Amino acid sequence: MLKILQLDKTLPGPPTRQIFSGLALEIAAGECVAITGESGVGKSTLLNCIAGLEPPSAGSIRVDGTELVGLNDDALSAIRRQRFGFVFQAFHVLPHLNLLHNVALPLWLTGHTDNAAEHVAQAMLTRVGLGQRSGDWPSQLSGGELQRVAIARALVHRPAVVLADEPTGNLDPARASEVLDLLLDSIRESGAAGLLVTHSLQAAKRADRILELTAEGLVERTDHA
Repeated sequence: MLKILQLDKTLPGPPTRQIFSGLALEIAAGECVAITGESGVGKSTLLNCIAGLEPPSAGSIRVDGTELVGLNDDALSAIRRQRFGFVFQAFHVLPHLNLLHNVALPLWLTGHTDNAAEHVAQAMLTRVGLGQRSGDWPSQLSGGELQRVAIARALVHRPAVVLADEPTGNLDPARASEVLDLLLDSIRESGAAGLLVTHSLQAAKRADRILELTAEGLVERTDHA
């Protein structure tokens, strides 16, 4: 579902700075891979390259068979709307939309009618345990509940790839475990390829594989229980 080959990213100088080089990664449908690594090693840059938010210096990124490298901004925007789901540490739930409309937003952006989008969004809210609160506003929710909304929004349009950047970073340990269970179960059930960036080894160990991003590239961790 997601395939990366010989991916390089170098920042212009002077002097130039190589962020990573020769990265290779494949994630199958329904699989979730965690990426760990020290701050500044390039984890967020890698996510941005995969999502088409910034171009790599070289290499290939394929999502469900479609090559992203070299596409223009309009084509990349269309693919992001249709084929990607995003979950962030800071939730990014829109405060001026109720929960139903927050979750329906990706469907509206891909051309669904209001009624169809709201029907599917309501089902997703029910799936994440918030079906009775579809008319509530984000300001009425706890952090764990907001992240549940973000997960519902990320998966409502059945994306090929789900990118999660420190999705439990703002949650206490109990809520973090609960939200992570929901996220990983949802990725597996939907058949998406999941990529989880986290500083937490405990969170990473819940994924199917752990890779550490280092100056030498992506290295598979052998302490994955």
